Amino acid sequence: MKRIKINELPEVIPEEIFNILVEMALEDSKQTFDWRDISVHLSENDLPLLMKILDKVRIIKKATEQAKEDCKSEEQKKKEKEEWDEFVKNADPKEFYGNLGEPETPQQYKDKYGIWPPGSDEKDNKI
Repeated sequence: MKRIKINELPEVIPEEIFNILVEMALEDSKQTFDWRDISVHLSENDLPLLMKILDKVRIIKKATEQAKEDCKSEEQKKKEKEEWDEFVKNADPKEFYGNLGEPETPQQYKDKYGIWPPGSDEKDNKI
């Protein structure tokens, strides 16, 4: 794959260079300093172009994930759903599973888990 360095970035980006920048941005686990430098430069000087590149990256990643999902057999999909349902059924509400989607208030905690959060009551009094 051809790479672009910050000092090689032209003033006007042709389609070929745009596609190279998209490929560089797609290298998730090994994003190079070259892409980082270019993305910082674009965020300061040409934000619409950076957003266009990142939109293209998002579309490609979404298509890739959809293709992976489409390749799964019905048996695999069923097995994954059963595993997830089993996990949810046996999840301990006092265990830490990450913050994403976690309740922000005691009432939200009660609504989600059916009990008041540890150290709190229904009036958010510390106990």
